[in-house]
Amino acid sequence: MGYFSVMTITKANIKWPNVPDVYNWLSLDHRGNWLIKREKIHHQGFIDFINMHYTEDALGRWFFQNGPQRVFVSLGYTPYVLSIKSYGRTTHFKTQTNKVIASFDQLWIDNEGRMLASWGRHIGLISDRDLPMLAEYLVHRKKPNDPIDTSDLETLLKSPSPKGDTPFIGLINQKRYDVNFIREYEVRHTFHFNPNPTPPDGATEC
Repeated sequence: MGYFSVMTITKANIKWPNVPDVYNWLSLDHRGNWLIKREKIHHQGFIDFINMHYTEDALGRWFFQNGPQRVFVSLGYTPYVLSIKSYGRTTHFKTQTNKVIASFDQLWIDNEGRMLASWGRHIGLISDRDLPMLAEYLVHRKKPNDPIDTSDLETLLKSPSPKGDTPFIGLINQKRYDVNFIREYEVRHTFHFNPNPTPPDGATEC
């Protein structure tokens, strides 16, 4: 099967039973763009449809529910990509599916110098475009009244990351957040997701 058709979930779908799942077609890149076979999707209606039906299964595989069909997503890194949005004096993260994360648990820096935020059992990569803005909310752990500047953050992001705490904490919406180091390979295991779903043994790849 060389394509999949976007469907609206209606009673008509019942006439199409046993629809095979789709693998290795849809992907999410590091900036929150949806791609089909590495080509960026530009049609906003299609993007909105994917966002509305994006979810996960019990195995930690993320997919887009297309009527009776599951279109599994190959993740560039994490299931979510986050941007920083300010509403008056309040700052939130927003996912590529337009979900506002009003409350999160902590911030992370991985061994490739990427920053992430986690909430509950979920984690999202913070878009590199928003790192300068994020730097405005980071302060030195031992001197919380001493904000860092962009060069401080860039120096840390370029250095190999050990385990444990970083020299920084986040102060966002008058709350304090730890900023910890994490290895890239630890992210998928710690937050229990499969970045590259594959067809079951013996199944035909669509």
